[in-house]
Amino acid sequence: MRNWGRAVLTSLSMVVGTASLVLVVVVGISGRAYTLEQIRGVGTNLVSISNEGAPQAERINFDDLDAIRTEIPGIQSAAAVVVAQPSLTMDGLTHRVTLIGTSPEYQTVRNIQVVRGYFLDENDLKFRNKVCLVTEPFDEKLRRDPFYDGHVTLFGIRFKVIGVFRERVNTFGQTEVVDFSAIAPVSVVRFFKSNDTIDFLYVSAKAMAIVPQVSAAVKSLLVSRHRNQSFYRVDNLAAILDAADKISLGLTLVLLVIAAISLVSSGISIMNVMLITVTERTREIGIKKAMGALRRVLLTEFLVEALILSCGGGMVGILLGVAAPFSVRFFTTAVQIEIPVAAVALGFGVTLLVGLTFGMLPALRASRMNPVEALRYE
Repeated sequence: MRNWGRAVLTSLSMVVGTASLVLVVVVGISGRAYTLEQIRGVGTNLVSISNEGAPQAERINFDDLDAIRTEIPGIQSAAAVVVAQPSLTMDGLTHRVTLIGTSPEYQTVRNIQVVRGYFLDENDLKFRNKVCLVTEPFDEKLRRDPFYDGHVTLFGIRFKVIGVFRERVNTFGQTEVVDFSAIAPVSVVRFFKSNDTIDFLYVSAKAMAIVPQVSAAVKSLLVSRHRNQSFYRVDNLAAILDAADKISLGLTLVLLVIAAISLVSSGISIMNVMLITVTERTREIGIKKAMGALRRVLLTEFLVEALILSCGGGMVGILLGVAAPFSVRFFTTAVQIEIPVAAVALGFGVTLLVGLTFGMLPALRASRMNPVEALRYE
């Protein structure tokens, strides 16, 4: 209490160090979870199959889709995609529309979110209903037309708009879905194509662990059913997910090292202050030892003082380290900040360890003093 200013400044270094440590853990865990969630949103169990410069006779067809569904184990669902590009005049301008012909399974395998209305069903596919879903920008453009009646004319055919959709996460252009896209039954769209083939094929595995095996089995099946194995590309996100996980973990470890350096410097500061304190209280220590104070009593006294400096600053640092990311929730909901109990426990544990480690030397020095020499100290 006599040197409260020095004590506060010493504890302040622990505040900064502990807050940095907690923030690193929180940001590292939340950032890693956000990155992986974005990739998972596209579909970690997703296997995509596409043609790669093949002649028409060698392109993926609907018989391949049936064979994949029946012959490959571990498949949860599969959806074919046939893409056509009709023109549509809106606001006096001609726009190219990406018409995606597919089946009800497409919503699951591609993680499509229906904003309004409903998705395609088996009856739409079976009876070749002239219905479609449009993207949000497409829907906004259509609603500006005063004559819009819930139908859109593509290839000279009136399609009833039954819903509005969007991709659940941003795929950064790596998708067939663009601003002006519409989803319609593949049984309808396939008749607008010059050949009865599939442009894309999406397969969803039952578990992420078997995605590599399913990918290999799909490619092997296509090779066996066609003449040239180099015409098909089979991709999945398992490798990307694994790489993103390792990168996130690596960045978190680097930040933890930086925070640890800050804590070590704080510990050295505490040790220096405690050594000064022991020197200033040499006569007091001598009097206590002359009156019969045991070494462990003096050791405990100075160790507790070091722990007060360390843990006092550490607790404030933990509060600041938790309060900063928690306050983000009041400004945005786009990023979910996780505040794990492990971060708080780690912060408190490290401050306790720093106090014990760097307070031990001054405490030992005080407990080992010769009482005669201590009493003679000026």
